[in-house]
Amino acid sequence: MKRAPKILAGLICAGLVMSGCGAAPDRKTAAETENYGNAIKLAKDYDPNGHFEFAYTSYPASWDPTKSINGGDRTMYGPVYDRLLLEDAAGKIHPMLAEEFTASADNKTLTLKLRAGLKFSDGTPFDAQAVKFNLDRNRGEGSRIAGELHQIESVEVVDPSTVNLHLSGGIAPITVGLANFGGTMVSPAAVQAGTIDAKPVGIGPYLATKVEAGSKVEYEKTPGYWDPDAQRVATMTYQYMPDDQTRISALMSGTVDGASVNPDELDTADGAGMVPIVRPAAPFIYFMVNTAKGPFADPEVRKALNMAIDRKAISEGLYDGYCTPQIQPFPKGGPGYSEKLGDGLDVFPYDPKAAKKIMEKAGVTKLDVATAAPTVTIYTKFAEILQDQLADIGINLEIHSLPPNAQVQEFAIDKVTETFTSIYTGMNDPDTVMSRYLNLGALYNTGGTEYPELEKYGAEGAASLDPAKRKPAYEKFMDAWVENPPHLIPVCTIHLASAYAKNVSGVAQNASGAPNLRGVAVTKK
Repeated sequence: MKRAPKILAGLICAGLVMSGCGAAPDRKTAAETENYGNAIKLAKDYDPNGHFEFAYTSYPASWDPTKSINGGDRTMYGPVYDRLLLEDAAGKIHPMLAEEFTASADNKTLTLKLRAGLKFSDGTPFDAQAVKFNLDRNRGEGSRIAGELHQIESVEVVDPSTVNLHLSGGIAPITVGLANFGGTMVSPAAVQAGTIDAKPVGIGPYLATKVEAGSKVEYEKTPGYWDPDAQRVATMTYQYMPDDQTRISALMSGTVDGASVNPDELDTADGAGMVPIVRPAAPFIYFMVNTAKGPFADPEVRKALNMAIDRKAISEGLYDGYCTPQIQPFPKGGPGYSEKLGDGLDVFPYDPKAAKKIMEKAGVTKLDVATAAPTVTIYTKFAEILQDQLADIGINLEIHSLPPNAQVQEFAIDKVTETFTSIYTGMNDPDTVMSRYLNLGALYNTGGTEYPELEKYGAEGAASLDPAKRKPAYEKFMDAWVENPPHLIPVCTIHLASAYAKNVSGVAQNASGAPNLRGVAVTKK
């Protein structure tokens, strides 16, 4: 695989997108690092009294799922909050708190049969009324996760262990939603007591025994939990470490047993005796604009932005090729991916001269805007590269580096900045791109732009559980995307990674992007 173009490599070593660039170590190419697996098989001699420590890139702003604005919250939520359904590492949906789920013949009703005899960690019974309470709340007014359940018209309690979900459509994404934030079950009593923000009360393999806001969470095994295979260590600590170098250093020093790492750190972790795992995933990095600000309501301006971004250089220079450059928001192999369009780099080629002419024709020769970017190291670098590339078409991009939750607040809620630079962390289903970014009223559709063609084909694509039946609608969806480029501008789909000490097993890298730590195990050192 080719190395980064010299211009970008020089940019990196000049310190614009990286600090402290000395002699570069030899790195494996992306093709070579395909030898890394996407999971670590469970060791038979694991220690059930062991402790597991993990370093991650984000920390929840709240333990109330309805207030979650960061898909990364899944990782720290996981030990304490089971969902109605479970998404495995490959993206397949299985029973969880609902032991059965069945669609009606017309795909307009989904029936959930609940596990009997379960209780929340505060002793509140888990039953159909608790499920209705949670689902109505999760999809209700003011909920930040309502988009995951937007297909639900009503929730019907049939009996204490049976719930019917009556749907307007979208049978496929609703099952994914029930395996994510939308299906997260918390104690109704804790919600009513007003304590859920600060302390998680759910059903999960572990209890949060110590919560240090913005820093770390300590967990210990839940007594009598229904799935003991998810409890292979006695205690765990998850630490918030947004800085890439801090995480990898903590892993190599033995301070933590596992960490989220970037693809360009795989060889470093491997060389230090760690075990890295990696998987092409649903998340993609993107640039986004508020169509109510500046010239961004003009589709031609949005086309120019697409052509001003050098996706290949970003993939190679920032991710060592571990980020597939494409204009589509869907990963290759998924139901939303258009094989006809492919990566789309011939449709919106990198051509800053042509992009500048489009901007000038639209009456824009100079533009000063700000972007909200996360403080996570690699995404800050991404924003700095965009800053340099967009300067070629007359855009002066001021970067506001913020913690992920504050970043979302500034762009999507307070609407301070005109643009947003980040990573997609939504569900592993194409419908989430519509519900989170493109639907009128979506959290990230800050300009209130309507995309009737995208909504039409998106609804058609969500109407079946069969991926083959979904494909034709999403082909048309991407045709409409190219015709009228939306305010969301994908750059490349990421191959996400994590790395572990050699005594760690029973982990996987999810297709959704998050590390799968359910059932993690450690052996004695």
